[in-house]
Amino acid sequence: MPISELNAPDHNHASPIEEVMLARLARNCIERHYGKLHSLSDLASMLRTDPSSLDRVLLQVCGKGGVSLLNDMRFLAAQRLLVQSSLTLKEIATAVGFEHPSEFTSAFHEHVGLNPWAYRHSPYHEIITSIQGDIF
Repeated sequence: MPISELNAPDHNHASPIEEVMLARLARNCIERHYGKLHSLSDLASMLRTDPSSLDRVLLQVCGKGGVSLLNDMRFLAAQRLLVQSSLTLKEIATAVGFEHPSEFTSAFHEHVGLNPWAYRHSPYHEIITSIQGDIF
């Protein structure tokens, strides 16, 4: 069933099971659409709920807010693309939802601790990735 056909429950009166279901739907949407989601509002709109309720549910169920989960997924995907593909930085930036490569480079460095070029060419990227663990 497409996400657009789902009707999210009223989160002011949602049961714990409904909240877990919403969190799972949100995570699935993030995993599938991270390159097209530019904000928590985009994700909430896709799930037909309001951003503050969604963020509250994600924080409660997943331990992280929607923006953090989205950023984690974007940079995990970017790390994989840097290591497993020959795409340019511009192509990777676009694939993970950044309009400008310079914004991607700055955000990647802030999130990962290395610039994308250094990450791609580092002989230690496998160790770095395993230290970070499974963030999702």
